[in-house]
Amino acid sequence: MTKTNLQSYLGKRIRLLRLQKNLTQQQLEELADLPLKYTYKLENLEPNIKIKTLQKIMDALDTDIETFFDISVTESNPLINKLIYKIKELTPSKQERVLKLMIQLIDEIET
Repeated sequence: MTKTNLQSYLGKRIRLLRLQKNLTQQQLEELADLPLKYTYKLENLEPNIKIKTLQKIMDALDTDIETFFDISVTESNPLINKLIYKIKELTPSKQERVLKLMIQLIDEIET
């Protein structure tokens, strides 16, 4: 992947995820502590982005690496895949509840 293609991908993903969160460019800049008009420049391929800046943006968008780069971890066990799929369908608050309960259950089973 060339530099331009990677820059283009990053700019498009930032824009897509920002819009999915119903954030303006200015709101994202405030959440990620970025300079004024920086989001516009990123989305239009002007600057090279630093890893620390990308992490700040991902944090502000409340997104993880898999979501940001649109990748998924595949699991050989179909039940685990089904569980992951089902959890992803839930709202964020329900996801958190389910995950906490699952961790608690696993902890109890291990003891």
